[in-house]
Amino acid sequence: MKLSLSTAAAPGVALDTLDMACRARGIDGLEIVIEAGDDLEALTARARASGVRFVALRADHFEDPDALARASSELAVPLSIPLGALSGSSLPDVARVFADKGGTLLIGFGTDFDQVVALTGALRNAGNPPSVGLAWELRPSSDNLEASGAVLLAARELLRLVRLYGGGPEQRDQDGRGVGPLFVDLAISGYSGPIVMTPSRSEGLPRWTEWLSSRKSAGCGAGHPAGQHEVDVRNVEPRDRLGTILGAFRALPRGATLQITLDHDPSCMYYALEDSEPAGTFAFRKIGDGPKVWHAEVTKT
Repeated sequence: MKLSLSTAAAPGVALDTLDMACRARGIDGLEIVIEAGDDLEALTARARASGVRFVALRADHFEDPDALARASSELAVPLSIPLGALSGSSLPDVARVFADKGGTLLIGFGTDFDQVVALTGALRNAGNPPSVGLAWELRPSSDNLEASGAVLLAARELLRLVRLYGGGPEQRDQDGRGVGPLFVDLAISGYSGPIVMTPSRSEGLPRWTEWLSSRKSAGCGAGHPAGQHEVDVRNVEPRDRLGTILGAFRALPRGATLQITLDHDPSCMYYALEDSEPAGTFAFRKIGDGPKVWHAEVTKT
C-alpha cells in the first residue's frame, strides 16, 4: 500500500512544491484534483513536465468523459469519480470510452454494504470491463467502520484505490474509529493500491498547510529517513494499537524499519508479530526500558 496525498489538501500550491513536502513526509505520490472548467490538456501537460510522482486523478464531475479518459491515459494513472456523478450515464458506454482512450475509471463508493453489492453487480453485468474499477470513499469520522470488513470483502477484487478523508494532521482525531484494524484487513486482503489522504472538511485546510510545512513528525505519512518509518501509538485506543502496528509493518517494503513508540513495554509486540507473521520475515529490537515511554524497532526482512 502506498500512502499518497490529494492536491485538495493544499489548493493553489505548485505541484513541485507539494511533491517536495510529500517526499519530506514519506508520502509516495499525489492525486491531482480536476476542477470544473479546468483546461485538461494544459493541466496534463503541466503535470507531465513537472516530474512529480502521481497515483491518480480525481474529478467530482463527468461533463467531458472523453477528455477525462485522455488525461487518465496520458498520465498513466486512474481517474476516480464519485458514483453520484455518473447518474444518467450508461456504464457500458463509459467503460467503452475509457477503453478506447486507454484510460482507467474508478467509481467511488461509500462504506455501505448494499451500495457496493449493487455496484459490483452492475459491473459484473457489464462484463467486468478492465477499464473500470472501484475506489473506496472512506470517511472514518462519520462512517460506521464495523461494516468495513463486509464492504472490503465485497469490493476487494475490483478495489484499486482508497480515498481516506483524514489521516495526516487529522489522524489523532480519528483514533479509536477502527482505522488501524481496517489497514490490517486491507493488507491481509492483498490490497496494494494507493491510500490517498484528503481533508475531511474544508475548514480544516489550515491544519493541513501547517502539517505539510512542519518538520515535526505527526500523523500518517510523517517524515522519516529513507527506509525508516515511524508509528506512535501512545494516543491510539488500546484496542486499535496492535492493528495499527501490524498494518504499518505489513505496508513496509522489504528491508525497511518501523520505529514504534509506546507507553508500555513493547515485548508483547514481538509475540504478536511472531504469531501473525511468517518465520524469518522480521527482526525485532526493544530500545530502552521506559518508565513512561518505550521504543522498539521492527525490520521487514
